[in-house]
Amino acid sequence: MKCRRRAHIFKIAFVLVLWLLMAGSISAQENNPTVFIHANLIPMTSEIVLPDQTVVVHGKEIVAVGPDNQAAVPQNARVIDCSNAYLMPGLADMHMHLRYNWMSDVWPVSPLKLYLANGVTTIRCFGPIGKSGRYGLAWRKEIDAGHLAGPSILTCGPQLRGHFKKNPENIVIRQKYQGFDFIKIYSYVTRDEYHTIVSTAKKLNFYTAGHIPFQVGLDGVLAEGMDEIAHIEELLWEFSDFDRQRYFESEGEWMTYIIQQTFHQLGPYLELGPLDRDRRLDDMVAPLVSKLKGRDIPVCTTLVVDDIIVQKLFEPDLFLGKPEIRYMPNGYREQVLAGKEKHQRQFKGGEVFAPFKYALDKKLLTNFKKIGLPLLLSTDAGTGGMGIVPGFSLHDELEILVENGFTPYEAIAAGTTVASKVVARMNGQDTFGAIQPGKRADLILLKQNPLEDIANTRKISGVMAAGRWYDEETLAGFLEKH
Repeated sequence: MKCRRRAHIFKIAFVLVLWLLMAGSISAQENNPTVFIHANLIPMTSEIVLPDQTVVVHGKEIVAVGPDNQAAVPQNARVIDCSNAYLMPGLADMHMHLRYNWMSDVWPVSPLKLYLANGVTTIRCFGPIGKSGRYGLAWRKEIDAGHLAGPSILTCGPQLRGHFKKNPENIVIRQKYQGFDFIKIYSYVTRDEYHTIVSTAKKLNFYTAGHIPFQVGLDGVLAEGMDEIAHIEELLWEFSDFDRQRYFESEGEWMTYIIQQTFHQLGPYLELGPLDRDRRLDDMVAPLVSKLKGRDIPVCTTLVVDDIIVQKLFEPDLFLGKPEIRYMPNGYREQVLAGKEKHQRQFKGGEVFAPFKYALDKKLLTNFKKIGLPLLLSTDAGTGGMGIVPGFSLHDELEILVENGFTPYEAIAAGTTVASKVVARMNGQDTFGAIQPGKRADLILLKQNPLEDIANTRKISGVMAAGRWYDEETLAGFLEKH
């Protein structure tokens, strides 16, 4: 009896919402609701597929969700028939980079369109490249107002890289009041600079994320209470015994020193057979994993970086033959062919270390999953200099997670529900990542079930970003080179 009563109340509430949307005060076409009907719904509230569902969107918000047989579709609604298709939340790339020239002829297609075409409806920039970085805030306003097609943008200001001419406290304060969402700390800040940055940010209730600075180390990061670690690969340096008191004037000197020390100390692992190496890696990572257990500190995955490095170093022709490489900035292909690409130079003479590093990062990933760290779907795309194609690479990252022990549901959660909860730590707003009333209307319509095969996240029939619908034809147009 109680179940029937709840169902009856839900039906009344659902129809009431629809009736309100049909009210005469909502007459302009742009204010009309959008209704998805007959959907196989993947709400991401649990690992479930709900058949024959209706989802009602008004403005930028999901306002009602329920079974088809309890829904009345308003006459003025745009109706999208989802029969035999799957409706899931839009994806978030939680570590990427904006670049000032995205809308120029340098890029064959603007990455903003590449993201939408791949169902990425939220991006979080970990350091805008070029100019003051405030162009990211301007793009966000343009997208929010509907003047520019693109995903919702979260962004830090220019990275705090160290070697400050003035007290970094002022930089933190300025970025807070310029409207940036968090502070990005880089590898080269000193211990004193790091303390000043984090303590100032805490006073301002300003979220901190970034690299593990070489002078600070993981112990220092945990002691100071940085909110988030920018890459799994940042933990690599914890396995290298180098002099943290060293100080170099240039970033290049730091990287040369760190890489040489790490290659030298971890080199013996390369001589081991696969089974022995795997056991030794287990022993090596165990103390670090124990140190992080119970810490609840989010970590960005970005394992696609490792995957692409190995491709570039060992199979450059296959790498350049991938269809999406045509969306990289002009001149990138020639860089790779000439052996002058960033990672080709960085690993020169130590190419064999790249697969080892990838194996170590995957080992950390699987262990971090076991201890329940919040892991965020991330790619490091957007710079234009590493071969990581915006949008496309997020699907590569999903597949890497599944190949390393994640279920498709868990992998998708890293870019939906987990991502939104981490954003709530930043700004108090858990607004996306699930198909529920009150959430932002970020949706992907898929041709096949992604919970059965993660590759199905690539089979996109349409995308809704903050209430704006882009059908398959429109998305195909986004991928046309200008």
